[in-house]
Amino acid sequence: MTKINRVGPFEIKVKREDIARFLGYEKNQIPPRVLTMLEDIEANAPKLLEPAAVYRTMTNDEYFHSHYVCHIGAIVVCLVTIGGKLEEVVNKYKLSGDLSHALILDSYGSAAAEAAAEAVELIIREKIEESGLKCSRRFSPGYGGWNVAEQKWIFAGLQGETLGVRLTEGSMLVPRKSITFAMTIGDQPVDMRDTEVCEYCGMVNCRFKHEDNA
Repeated sequence: MTKINRVGPFEIKVKREDIARFLGYEKNQIPPRVLTMLEDIEANAPKLLEPAAVYRTMTNDEYFHSHYVCHIGAIVVCLVTIGGKLEEVVNKYKLSGDLSHALILDSYGSAAAEAAAEAVELIIREKIEESGLKCSRRFSPGYGGWNVAEQKWIFAGLQGETLGVRLTEGSMLVPRKSITFAMTIGDQPVDMRDTEVCEYCGMVNCRFKHEDNA
């Protein structure tokens, strides 16, 4: 098996516009009461983040069974997480009945997970380009027709449990603020992101729609 590379801990910058997006607001349209709570969370939540990732290259003989990427010769797969501390605090807020802080902190965590994925994507891209190849944009199970159940072979191939992450029977990652993604690699990597689908998809907070419209 190709060497599994580990990244972390590393620093990430959580963008307010991304937090607002997960809350369902535009950056400059956050209500004053929500903004006050958000500013407090932005000041204290970074200490709850423990971003880390693992990634490795895979060749077609390792995922020929996949209905989504079986026609691709080689890909890089990655698992990234911000750890479980933030989620523990979210649950404490919920148990105490403070649902507003729970929602805002949870949205901060979602934005932090995206920021971590973006940071690791850049690291991977630089490594691949050093070898003379190119990478596609990242794409994830659960989006664009890629069945979320295929996280199982990605998780197994990355030995995700070594990162403190587990996969449920329903193919959900725990801690929840964890992401798997893949990037095709080659002289002319295949882009698996369908921007036309984004035009009519109703998923408001989709990170890929956000990136494509940026």
